[in-house]
Amino acid sequence: MSIRHQSFLKFKRYRYLKLSFVLLLVLGASYIWHRNVYFATPGGLGYGGTPMGYTLGAIASVLIVWLLWLGIRKRRYRASHSSLQGWVSAHVYLGLATLVIAFLHSGFEMGLNLHTLTLFLLSIVVISGIYGVLNYVRVPTAMTEKMGDDSLKSLLGQIQTIDLQARKAALPLSDEVNALVLAAARDTRMTGSLFDEVLPRSLRPCPTQIAVERMQVLAGKLTDEKARLAREVFTLMVSRLAAVQSVRRELQSLAQLRRWLLWHVPMSVALLFALMAHIVAVFTYW
Repeated sequence: MSIRHQSFLKFKRYRYLKLSFVLLLVLGASYIWHRNVYFATPGGLGYGGTPMGYTLGAIASVLIVWLLWLGIRKRRYRASHSSLQGWVSAHVYLGLATLVIAFLHSGFEMGLNLHTLTLFLLSIVVISGIYGVLNYVRVPTAMTEKMGDDSLKSLLGQIQTIDLQARKAALPLSDEVNALVLAAARDTRMTGSLFDEVLPRSLRPCPTQIAVERMQVLAGKLTDEKARLAREVFTLMVSRLAAVQSVRRELQSLAQLRRWLLWHVPMSVALLFALMAHIVAVFTYW
């Protein structure tokens, strides 16, 4: 697999990084000018209530809603790969820019109020988003390196083939050997769990691992043709175990990404509601 997992960060030669930089440069210069003009006078209004404050707040609000839309947009399977990469790249760079713009909007004035809560939730969403990006970049790359040229589909097909070969080779052998092969095929658990790291898999014995260990013992007790068949079954079980472990690593990596979404998505929804309340409060007391 030669997938370039980090390509969304370099999308169109860093188009959205450059856009975010220019946007922050313009708004930052405007903030400095406006703050010097309005805040140098006694009794100046809180920054969010100045014309520039409302402008920055409007820009930040539009960006937040647009970026949250990515959560819906990326689930449209008809979207092209290039289009999806562009959306993710914009999500990363403009998300970081939005946080800076929101702080400029607040004038770096904090308090125990709805406005600060909205800014706090935005910070949590952006920080968790950074963590998610780092995982997205690191985890798939690690998965590719571990799996080599074997995709998940091919690995599952490989396991099915091994099961058929092992059952055929085990037929002339004892009931115990056949039971081990059957248990490995029927009872081995490969699906990823959100809590695999909390509940170690070592607490749940793997039937394939048991088959490998037991077949190594049984093969040493047999002679002639049955010894050869036992060694063949043992080799097949070793191959099965390696394939199973590769599948588990990938599924555990995907579970790690799902755990991140369990935090990032609810915080994003909370941010949306807080933003709506913030806007209503601003226009109510304008």
